[in-house]
Amino acid sequence: MLDYAAKKAQARGIGNVDFLPGGFLTYRHQGRPLQAIVSQIALHHLPDFWKQIALLRMAGMLRAGGKLCLRDIVYSFDPRGHERAINEFVSGAEELAGHSFAARIIDHIKKEYSTMDWIMRGMIERAGFEITQVQLKEGFFGLYLCTKI
Repeated sequence: MLDYAAKKAQARGIGNVDFLPGGFLTYRHQGRPLQAIVSQIALHHLPDFWKQIALLRMAGMLRAGGKLCLRDIVYSFDPRGHERAINEFVSGAEELAGHSFAARIIDHIKKEYSTMDWIMRGMIERAGFEITQVQLKEGFFGLYLCTKI
């Protein structure tokens, strides 16, 4: 993923970005505080407790006023209608990308640690961020633009 992101940045002429290897819980930052952190479709691999630790660690790496862009698989549908929401999402994915892709989504829903939007917002705020913008898409994706307080 780091190689992919680096190639994307290079193709767009963006050269002021460092791509740092390491996990949410294993990376040890050295040097000056960071200006920004981008996490895309990765945090859902952690249970909520470890998501909170990861968010606290990210806040600790950022300078005051630093930015966090967090995009991940986040549930924003009403849980009382979860069967309908999941079935509609999986059906749409199957129409768009085929049966094997839809099967991977079902597998994700069963085995991964995606979080409800209202819980994610609380974890972000408890980590010391102000959420400046939220975009929720299709009941399954969330984009949170945040500033470290």
